[in-house]
Amino acid sequence: MEYGHEVISLDSFIGQKVKQRRSSLSMSQVKLGEKLGVSFQQVQKYESGKNRISASTLFQISKILGVDFSYFVDGYSNDTVLHDDKDVSYQAYDKESSILLSYFSKIQDPILKRQILDLVKKIALLSENN
Repeated sequence: MEYGHEVISLDSFIGQKVKQRRSSLSMSQVKLGEKLGVSFQQVQKYESGKNRISASTLFQISKILGVDFSYFVDGYSNDTVLHDDKDVSYQAYDKESSILLSYFSKIQDPILKRQILDLVKKIALLSENN
């Protein structure tokens, strides 16, 4: 069976969403692999899009990472463009961003979260203009 570019892009997109969520929870690939009953190398292959994640495995991942199953395809469209692993531009975060996201996800107050998000957005816009 042959798959088109859209399917391959979706596999990569889903893998990146797994990686983003896992990283935001400060969970290692080893830990996720243990919970899934697979090696951390398999988790790496899932996250890179090299190995397709079955629906049942993706369902398990959603439960482990505490998100709805639909989380992994939210934001995907036919126009979504991803690049291979050598292009770090599509990799979700640098180290500092991952740390920031990890702490940000622990904030429970939605109003405070919104205020922080607005502040970061203003700072980013100011730095773009300088």
